[in-house]
Amino acid sequence: MSETTADAGLRRWTSLLGSLQSYIGLILIVAIGIWSQGTRFLDLGNFSNAIGYFAPRGILAVGMTLVIIAGGIDLSVGALFAVGSTASALMLTDLNWPVIAIVPSCVAIGALFGLLSGIGVAVLRIQAFVMTLAMMTIARGVVREVSQNVSIGTMVIDANGTLGAGAQQFQRLGTPGTSLFPVPLIGYFPVLALFVTIVVGHVVLSRTTFGRHIYAVGGNRVAARLSGVNVTGVTIAVFAISGLLAGFAGPIGAAYNASADPQAGLGYELDAIAAVVIGGASLLGGRGTVIGTAVGALILTLLDNVLGLNNFSANWQMIIKGIILIVAVVLQRPDLLTNLIARIRLRAATPGDG
Repeated sequence: MSETTADAGLRRWTSLLGSLQSYIGLILIVAIGIWSQGTRFLDLGNFSNAIGYFAPRGILAVGMTLVIIAGGIDLSVGALFAVGSTASALMLTDLNWPVIAIVPSCVAIGALFGLLSGIGVAVLRIQAFVMTLAMMTIARGVVREVSQNVSIGTMVIDANGTLGAGAQQFQRLGTPGTSLFPVPLIGYFPVLALFVTIVVGHVVLSRTTFGRHIYAVGGNRVAARLSGVNVTGVTIAVFAISGLLAGFAGPIGAAYNASADPQAGLGYELDAIAAVVIGGASLLGGRGTVIGTAVGALILTLLDNVLGLNNFSANWQMIIKGIILIVAVVLQRPDLLTNLIARIRLRAATPGDG
């Protein structure tokens, strides 16, 4: 009886930690940053640059949240980010388009790729993992072909030897040190874009019928269909939205880096998935929030920042991120620890085993 009580107590504590994991993680990261770097970590410019650097991946994570809650996965978002980045640079340098035309065009291109992924999953019944892996490969091939495997600079110089008007406008999408308006942090476009994306995503999931249908599809597709939910339409829509947001993030990344690289976005899909999982979403579908994802993205942002300020190598940053992701998944499954302990006790209580 005492063992059963202990197991129940462990399950409750693990469940509580799982529900609060993102907030506990955020507090720990901030505390470590303050302890190790003090005012350097707390500097507003440091926060602005850190969030601006991570903003494209945070935007991808919002789209990934919808896909995962609906019971899918999207491995193509990093490649679609590269598509948006390369397309924006070509529109600026070769076509001389203004920013007001570049951004919507990249959004439409990303949405088209996402739509194709959604049709493959919902209509052709291809597994989301396989379909988006194929789309990732196609998108990477397209980027390499149109860019001729070279980076495309966005700092376009005009005939007078100065930065062109279009390039100056493009800079405001993400170049560090530039702002749309003189408001600290939020005036920096990547931060503003991430904030707006999070707010809109939260409203869609928590306040609309479409959001409820996403949860229903991820929770039980058969029950959702019997309840009158258009499962096919919802599935196609979430992949289209994910692609749309990847296309939107592309120009921001190109502006931040002052160039569009054919290798841009490598690993971004993993950061997006990590932010969603750390934020409390279930990879099985039916559970998760955009606010949780935002906290997860902020944790990864500040983690990169703290490790960078403390001169950790990129290799160690990857190792630490992987460990955090494993811990997050374990905390979401209280039964994992209790079942493990039960097996250990059973093996210990069985004489002559093994």
